[in-house]
Amino acid sequence: MIFMNKNENIKKIYFGNLFPSEPQYQSNEFYGLALHPKFEKDIQHNLNSRLPFEDNSLEKIQSQDVIEHIPYDNNIAILDDVYRALKPGGIFRLSAPDYCCPLLKMRSVYDCYGNLLADLGMGASVSSSCNSIVLITQPMNGDGHIWYPTHEKLLALILTSKIRMCQSIVFHHYWRSDGTFTANSFDDLGMPVLRAPPHDSRANGKPISIIVDFIK
Repeated sequence: MIFMNKNENIKKIYFGNLFPSEPQYQSNEFYGLALHPKFEKDIQHNLNSRLPFEDNSLEKIQSQDVIEHIPYDNNIAILDDVYRALKPGGIFRLSAPDYCCPLLKMRSVYDCYGNLLADLGMGASVSSSCNSIVLITQPMNGDGHIWYPTHEKLLALILTSKIRMCQSIVFHHYWRSDGTFTANSFDDLGMPVLRAPPHDSRANGKPISIIVDFIK
């Protein structure tokens, strides 16, 4: 595969549009990988395709509130490719909304079996037809979630992917299905997580996001 010359010196990437207001942009080190580039440091890329970087070449990769917008099984190949592109000792920081979090559960709709149907806080709506068929409508702008991450679901993805071979995998924040949680402090590393304390205090210091670091 031929890689574009402009990507050869890039060592830190961010999945999605990299807004100028974000510290990752202001550091002048990160570049965003976006399906529809909007800003100076965005590179056009579809995450369902191979990352446009050589093997073992990237120092840092951050995915913040992205994987839930991608079909669940597609994330296995994405995690495989993250592992390929990270250099030894490189760090991948992954965060996603935690749907074991009571705050997110309160705004979500479930079926009679306890399966999550829709997150109303992300613009989804639920209605039923005259024959009791549940109809789910997601926002047209793509902001709706395709699946709803939990620690267990994310762990299953990790164990199916090559990223499981990282030398270190540490979950900093997450809820368990029994209602307990882990919320350990972690180094910023130039990759702050927007939906986590102290940036987001909606849950009074408890986790809102699953946050995990991988070191290759």
